[in-house]
Amino acid sequence: MSFSDFSSWPRDQEQSLVPFEQHVTESQSKAWTISGIVAGVFLVFALGVYFGVAPKHNNPMKDTDMSNLTKKKSDAPAAEAPAAEKK
Repeated sequence: MSFSDFSSWPRDQEQSLVPFEQHVTESQSKAWTISGIVAGVFLVFALGVYFGVAPKHNNPMKDTDMSNLTKKKSDAPAAEAPAAEKK
């Protein structure tokens, strides 16, 4: 990468800024490398948790008796029969 002629300043002033431009380029390269490594480690950890940890199966309704919550068919005609007899 060429670090000279990046502005309209005189050449001697531009040359004095070259070390700073090199430092910026090296810092960006290191930052991308470190962020890639951290992202890879996080991905491996997330996949390990996703595939390695079994979910807890909790079914609170498995022991519930639902028979007392529904109307019985034998109760319905018995309730109507006395009303029909009164007429």
